[in-house]
Formats: sequence, C-alpha cells, structure tokens
Amino acid sequence: MLEKIKPNKNLGQNFLINTYTINTIIDILNISENDYVIEVGPGTGALTDHLIKKTKNYIGIEKDLNLCNFLRIKYKNKIDIRNDNILKIDLNNIYKEKYKFIGNIPYNISTKLLMNCIKKRKNFSDIHFMLQKDFADRIISKHGNKIFGRLSVFIQLFFETEKFIDIAPFDFYPEPKVYSSFLRLIPIENILLDDNEINSFLNFIHIIFNTRRKKIKNCLNVDCNNLYDNMDKRAEELSIEQMIKLFRNLKNDRKFI
Repeated sequence: MLEKIKPNKNLGQNFLINTYTINTIIDILNISENDYVIEVGPGTGALTDHLIKKTKNYIGIEKDLNLCNFLRIKYKNKIDIRNDNILKIDLNNIYKEKYKFIGNIPYNISTKLLMNCIKKRKNFSDIHFMLQKDFADRIISKHGNKIFGRLSVFIQLFFETEKFIDIAPFDFYPEPKVYSSFLRLIPIENILLDDNEINSFLNFIHIIFNTRRKKIKNCLNVDCNNLYDNMDKRAEELSIEQMIKLFRNLKNDRKFI
C-alpha cells in the first residue's frame, strides 16, 4: 500500500519505515490509556498504528488531503483524522485536557511551529518532535557551545529539553539527505521571566546574538559598560540566568527598553 503513496516534496514528506526505530519511539512516548494525543503529520500511519492501540484519545492533523483520505480508508474512519494546517489551528481549542503533541516536523515549518508551541505551552503535557538533527542540536545546546544561540534560549526558557535518539536517512522513504533526531520538550511551569518581560527579553536576545563574533558591549549602544557584568563576553558564553540578570540590570537603569 505504501508504494501507492507518492510523498509530496513541497510538504517535506519523508515517511518513517524502520520498524525498530518506530518501536523505539513508541517506547519513548510511553503512552497510557488516559493520555490525550495530537499527532502532527501522521503520514502513512507508522506511529499512528501504535498510538491508537495505547489510547482512544487521539487526533491526527494532516495537511495533505491525499494522505488524509488514505488514513481514513486505512482506519475505516474509526479515528479522528483532520485535514488542516497545524500552523493555522488554534491549539487551545482541541482538547480541554493537557495533551501530548507528537510529530515528524518538516524543516520548513519547524521554527514557526515551535514559536506557536511557546505561546500555547500551557496546553501540553509534553511535546515529542522528530526534527532535522542540526536543528535539534541547536535546541538542546548549552551555553559555551558554538551552536548555542537564540533558538536555544527561546526554547530552553520555556521548556526542559532532552534528545533521545538520532535517526539515519535510510530509516525513511524517501531517504532525506540529513539525519533526524527525536526529542522531548516539557513545559516549564514557572519560567525565569515575568510575563511583562518576555517580549523585551526576546528582543534583547535577538540583538546580542545578531552578530555572534561581537562582544555584548559592541552589540548594545550602552555607556559605562564597566558597570555591568559579562559585557566583555559573547552572547553564547552566557547562561540564560546570566542573560536575564544583564537584561534586568540594563532595563532597570533604562539602558535597554
């Protein structure tokens, strides 16, 4: 049946076919019968086959109408498969309960979807995404690492992050040109910022990471740099806690608003 489905390159479709990897991911997900699940881009149902055996609280969101029809026939319309764009759905109104958000996410929507997840984070018990490996590595990177950047800070400010496995191209059909990684994001209940600080802090992060080779003092138009800790460092050298401290000190002195 799979060979009758033609992957849509425009939608970045690569179907997971390695049984061992599929079973490993299902073990990681550890779905219980009381869990509520949304699967993004179920594709041909590689994970869906297992998820719907674990819980009846399942919704699949598939943008490709041909795949939607394929899945509805495959599961005889016994499960909820919705033909929709995950970037346009109101994630607040799918379940009243917190849910697991699961998906193999194309690179071209990864950043936008994660930004949506930040905004709607209170809806999730956890998020499990398969992402392009270099993108996933940036998400989980720690300060002091060359790939630690805005994405790392944005995500780690709101989520605990953990990568479980890397997945080879030959585990998919058709084979992508890059490795993928499977990781988990758990919403942090009490983040380090007040709500009214978030937008200003994200703007601050954008500025200090804008030119990575520059020291922070050369990214900001601030007099009396010697009054503030860590101004002689580059942004990737600072922990998130150190960034927040610097941001608040500058903001309180009306040096950065």
